Amino acid sequence: MNIKKLFQNGATYVLIQAVLLGILFLGPADWWGILPFSPTVSKILKMIALLLFPLGLLIAIVAAIQLKKNLTPLPMPIEHGELVQTGLYAHVRHPIYLGVILMALAWFLHTQATLTLVEFIAVMIFFEVKSRKEEYWMGQVYPEYAGYQRRTAKLIPGVY
Repeated sequence: MNIKKLFQNGATYVLIQAVLLGILFLGPADWWGILPFSPTVSKILKMIALLLFPLGLLIAIVAAIQLKKNLTPLPMPIEHGELVQTGLYAHVRHPIYLGVILMALAWFLHTQATLTLVEFIAVMIFFEVKSRKEEYWMGQVYPEYAGYQRRTAKLIPGVY
């Protein structure tokens, strides 16, 4: 079986993403133990998690709504779509990924488990790989994508 063919239309990325997020949010968190934070630090991290999770969810939902007819579960652009550069997309190229990453970070801060940290890092690496492929496809479909890439942050405005 040819690995390249598995990733040609992006469906395999969606499957891997679903598995990673399922393991993160639904799998056991404490197999490898809990990180040794002090009770005060632990409480602060849990409070931050309570803010980050709904923020991430809100960002992901708003970004999905702003895509309108361009929304697809696949990272490959839809046929006859348009490049959205307004709303959250005026600030970051992947606001849905940003929202999901914030929710994953919140889950780690809530569980404070070593395994959840490893899973969070795996999600981050996965979104980096997936977004690179998605950006390649976007550049193939939309000639203006290169300019959009130059002037718009990937995930964090002014940082990355």
